[in-house]
Amino acid sequence: MKKKINLYRILPLFIIISAVTVFLIYNNQWNKKFIKLEANSIIVTRNNWQLRTTEFYLQNGLRIDSTFKDNFDLKIGDSISKKSNTNTFSVYRKENGIYTFYKKNAID
Repeated sequence: MKKKINLYRILPLFIIISAVTVFLIYNNQWNKKFIKLEANSIIVTRNNWQLRTTEFYLQNGLRIDSTFKDNFDLKIGDSISKKSNTNTFSVYRKENGIYTFYKKNAID
């Protein structure tokens, strides 16, 4: 006898796999957009709703993800400067009311 495949048992697994795939593609698009565009902006907010990732949102709408692999020491109010089509960016931190160079980072 042939066993019937119960679609209701497979459906939750399919939904979870689809959601993870869409999330990974969406995240990859944000990273590509950050690398492609030029940025001279200030970090206005951060979000760490993901377990091992902190997202830093810039004034111009771009986002930087700080993960265990790319662990950036960023704070709200830091100024980010980068040229287009590069994965390196400079961080400037405000000290005594003046932005001074803090460090250079690269996204892998």
